[in-house]
Amino acid sequence: MTEQDSTGDIRLDNYQQTGLYLVLKDSTQLILTRENIEKVASEYWADPNKIPPNVKEAGELQRCSFCPLQGKRDLCDGLRPVLPLLEIVDEFVSFDKVTAVYTDEQGLLHVSNTTMAHGLRYVCLLSLMHYCKTGRKYWKYYFGTIPVSGSTEFANRLYLNIHWIYDGNKESIDKAISEFCDRMTMATKNQVARLQLICKNDAFLNAFASVHTTTQLLNVTKDKYLKESFRRFQEI
Repeated sequence: MTEQDSTGDIRLDNYQQTGLYLVLKDSTQLILTRENIEKVASEYWADPNKIPPNVKEAGELQRCSFCPLQGKRDLCDGLRPVLPLLEIVDEFVSFDKVTAVYTDEQGLLHVSNTTMAHGLRYVCLLSLMHYCKTGRKYWKYYFGTIPVSGSTEFANRLYLNIHWIYDGNKESIDKAISEFCDRMTMATKNQVARLQLICKNDAFLNAFASVHTTTQLLNVTKDKYLKESFRRFQEI
C-alpha cells in the first residue's frame, strides 16, 4: 500500500494500474489503485479479528434506510474500501499537501498538486459507486470523470453524462438529477457521520464532504453546464 521513491520525481512509467497514487512530501507513495484497494479490502474483511463484534453491531455503522439490504445486521457496504485504509490515511489531515496521480481506464495520467482530502475523493467514489448497494445504479453518471479534477469540471462531466443517458430530455434529466442528488446527499452525510465515530483526523471526512459539495453543485446549476460546454466547443 505504501512505497518509498527515493528520487522524489514523478516518473510516468511508475503509474501503470488504473487508480490513484498519492505522493507525499517525503516521496512516500500511497498506492490506491482499484486492484490494490480491492485486494486489501478483501483480506481485511476476511479476517474476523480486524473488526470487533461491538463495532460490527453498532447501529450507527449499519446500512442506510434506503439500502436494499437494510435490516440485515451488518456494516454499511460503503465502508468496505474505507476501513482497511484508516490505519494509514487517518494519520493525515485534510490540508496535507500531496501530489495526486490518477491513471484512468485508458491509461492516461492526470497529475494534480492538491490536498489529501481532495485526492481521497477517488476512494470515496469507489465507496459510493461500487460498494454502496444503492450507489451502484448511478455508476454510468460517473463515466469518464477524473476524481482529481476541480469540482466545477467534475460536476460538468456528471451533467453531460446524464444529459447523454437521457437523450437530452429535460424532464427526465431534471428528475434523474433530483433523485441522484437526494440519494448521494444522504449517502455521503451518513458516511461522514459514521467516520466521525472512528476517525482521529479529518482527511476522509472532508473527502466525503467534497463529494457531497460536487453533487450539490450539479443540482444547483444544472443546464448551465451544457450551455458552457457548447460555448467552449464553438470557440474551438
